[in-house]
Amino acid sequence: MPQTSVVKLLEDNRIWFGKSGNNVPRIKTFLSEVADAGIVPTTIWKFTEVGHNQEARQEFKALFDGAGYFDGPKPVRLLEHILTLGSNKDSIIIDFFSGSATTAHAAMQLNAEDGGNRKFIMVQLPEETVEKSEAFKASYKNISEIGKERIRRAGKKILEEHPELTGKLDIGFRVLKVDTTNIQ
Repeated sequence: MPQTSVVKLLEDNRIWFGKSGNNVPRIKTFLSEVADAGIVPTTIWKFTEVGHNQEARQEFKALFDGAGYFDGPKPVRLLEHILTLGSNKDSIIIDFFSGSATTAHAAMQLNAEDGGNRKFIMVQLPEETVEKSEAFKASYKNISEIGKERIRRAGKKILEEHPELTGKLDIGFRVLKVDTTNIQ
């Protein structure tokens, strides 16, 4: 990089030398410059920023009155972070392994927070729940039924937390079923 370019970047406060001021210099990228393209990702996502499995289980249980039908749901904050990086306010988000529908929950939550209009497509095979499981005993015969219920409950919860968005925030969804499959 020519010396004049470096001087210009220094004058514009666009070079960062780390917290202590003596690290390898880096060029700053401002959110306002990449808002339409997403945020430049960092390489480490700390649990303090994106949550952890225990948090995800507690989020799920809170929606389902203490029932823990899923062993490994993802934290809503993790999916929100991913959506912030990889989508814009009008994106269509597709999750081909929807599971408990955390992605739908995160998309609706992010729309509530930033005024977005993200849509989502959740795909989940109707994998049967185990007969001895809490989910089966609660009449959820397959995973996709749990996901649909989570979307309903998450939408209701978001509107309870943001009553000013009632009638403005889209929390509706449609369900389409595959008629036949070649999966054994």
